[in-house]
Amino acid sequence: MRRKHDLRIRFFNEFSISSPYYEYAPSSHNSTQLALLISYLVANQDTKVPKEVLMSMLWPEEKDKEPVGALRNLVYRARKELQCLYPDKDIDYIKFTQDAYYWNPDLYCQIDIVDFENYNNLARQETDPERQFRYYYRMNRLHTGEFLSNLTAVEWVQYRYTYYKNMYINCALSMCEYLYTRSHYDEAISLCDKLIILYPEKEGFYRYKMLSYLGVNSIKTALEYYHTALDLFSSKYGTDISDSFRDIHQEILARLPNTECSIDELEVTLEDDGEADKTFYCNLDIFKNIYQLNARSAKRSEAKYYLLLLTLLPAKKESIPDSVKTKEIMNDLYRILSVNLRKNDVFTRTSLTQYSVILTVMDDSNLNLISQRILKAFKVINHDTDILIDIDWKVIE
Repeated sequence: MRRKHDLRIRFFNEFSISSPYYEYAPSSHNSTQLALLISYLVANQDTKVPKEVLMSMLWPEEKDKEPVGALRNLVYRARKELQCLYPDKDIDYIKFTQDAYYWNPDLYCQIDIVDFENYNNLARQETDPERQFRYYYRMNRLHTGEFLSNLTAVEWVQYRYTYYKNMYINCALSMCEYLYTRSHYDEAISLCDKLIILYPEKEGFYRYKMLSYLGVNSIKTALEYYHTALDLFSSKYGTDISDSFRDIHQEILARLPNTECSIDELEVTLEDDGEADKTFYCNLDIFKNIYQLNARSAKRSEAKYYLLLLTLLPAKKESIPDSVKTKEIMNDLYRILSVNLRKNDVFTRTSLTQYSVILTVMDDSNLNLISQRILKAFKVINHDTDILIDIDWKVIE
């Protein structure tokens, strides 16, 4: 008869250890140190961890001290807590030998990250696509969240977090590939929707979603989603991904129905979408086209075309602005540009901390007025003295 597991241990999402009698979950015990000690020993179950390593991991700010007493006390608390898993048995969960602690190797544990890696290795060795997909499916079932998601400030957790995140993304992309190539388009779209929520920065999931829309012959939906993806990456991440999707875009255009329209119908299609009172915002791909068009017109026009680059900078070179605060200020800057530039100007997001603007003015004085207007509006909304704005410009010629 197959032996039952003594313990079930989870690392994905939040750490927990459960038995038929009790569940240890750090979120209910309010002790980060306790959770770090136990999770570290389990994650390194094949290793005897020296006291010095544990002390350095648990108290990194006390490099010149050796909190031996604090470690001994923490191990005592951990053993006492773990004893609740099997209250009627005398089990030594954390063992000690030769100045090192280690997780009891005699315990029969089902550990999610161990199973996750095993399935990944089996999938990579498997040559049959269907059997390979089953292994990836099991990995997907195990992945209930990121590795120790509430402890990611700790260095060793960050490493494992990235390691398992990348492994899961590769698994998820392989699942999308299988579902798409087997014409399970609806399942592929559903899976991509979930994955895009988790990893909105990963282009591959958008790609398989668009391909699956084409698979179910939803050509118009695929085209709309293509533009949505481009706008998202341009506005949120300041990157142009049009080259990555160029082949899909060409296929979408080739499969659009060849329906002729009258000039009145064309005019309705091209009419403004209700944002005429604001400055024109577009993704980087469209911005490039407008720039190139203005560069061609510059030689024949009396007006001057300028390229502006607005960049958020830390007030002190060595400091790094808070990412949440930077995001808020970039959103505020978007609103400033929308209402403080003119209707015939164009702007786009160029990076996480930059916007680019194309201005059409008659002389340099107008350029200075617009720049001062932006700086004045920015000063009103930005009360953070740690973040400044720099405006650079060049003539388009």
